[in-house]
Amino acid sequence: MDFKAQSMVERIVMPRKIGRNDPCPCGSGEKYKHCCLNKETGRVGSIWEVLHSQAPHVSVLAILQFMQGSLENPGTDAQLNECLRKCWTLGKVEQMETSDIVTRLDAMNIGFEIERFKEDAKRHISAIGLAEGYYIVSSHADANDDDFIMLAAIVLWKRLIPERFNVEMIDDAIQEGYKYIQQGNYKDGLERWGRAWTIITSIVPSYITSVEEADEYLPEPLTESVHNWSQDFELQLANGGRDDVSFYYQRIRYCREFCAIFPDTRESILQNMYRAEAEAYAALGYIETADILFAELVERYPDNVWGYIGWGDVYLYHACDTDDPSGYKRAGELYGLGLVRCDTEADTIQDRLEWLEKEQSGQRRGRSAT
Repeated sequence: MDFKAQSMVERIVMPRKIGRNDPCPCGSGEKYKHCCLNKETGRVGSIWEVLHSQAPHVSVLAILQFMQGSLENPGTDAQLNECLRKCWTLGKVEQMETSDIVTRLDAMNIGFEIERFKEDAKRHISAIGLAEGYYIVSSHADANDDDFIMLAAIVLWKRLIPERFNVEMIDDAIQEGYKYIQQGNYKDGLERWGRAWTIITSIVPSYITSVEEADEYLPEPLTESVHNWSQDFELQLANGGRDDVSFYYQRIRYCREFCAIFPDTRESILQNMYRAEAEAYAALGYIETADILFAELVERYPDNVWGYIGWGDVYLYHACDTDDPSGYKRAGELYGLGLVRCDTEADTIQDRLEWLEKEQSGQRRGRSAT
């Protein structure tokens, strides 16, 4: 979770300092001193209360990720840790036996039945949405009951109908992938992200043709938006490919699928995906194929300077690795083409040309020394 999202959750979950003459946070319209000042203090509101009292909307999934991460982090503030331990969290419910979860739900008189739950799930792509639509009510004496129902729906969906994909499974796979990749474990991290992509393309209908629309379609915002994560996926496939070339092949497939499924995505993202596919072919040694793809890219987007830079880099890196002078020459031609055709990022191309000259000079000095 990024800093901004974390700060929002901290502001929600941690007890706030409220002035005596401030408006009461309960929403009564009265001053705090005339309303809730003398009532119970230090209470952490239920997740459901938080969601329906805050603007802008804070994703349930972001809150759950933050709560669980804080409990597992030994450096968490003691006051926050104490407050969180009084709440229902996903980790607590996951530790319960299925029979115990069902027994507790039965005791709430919400008409919960396993078979009905499975049937209801067919009309939803989110366990949170299912809980809110069928089981969450406002008459519970204990406000934390709603939290338990929501968390129980997430856990029971995974256990009872794991073959039916939902939004929460996407979020789990994406967040697990981030954790593995941060540890340098690309194999497990990118495997999780491949699963996330499979679920996304299974859930999002074919009439959704941009990644921006895909985020809007999901009934519950992810901790990390599909828009942002999809670009991270492409980048980390490149990083993983340095140690395992199979990730370069996966990068090619992913970029092709992304552009085919979401062709109306913001142009700059599509440009990056097309370039990434060409770069992956070059990294695998298929230079002729990379040439064809880069040529198509700069024809389609002649004003996109990074098409020329990416194409020239293929030859510059090859020349640096092999001391092939023809590579330096070709790189210079491609950088120069970008300099002529594009009105932006001229300084970036100049940097590449200076690097090119430095590498060529080093090569010439090396030949003279021998």
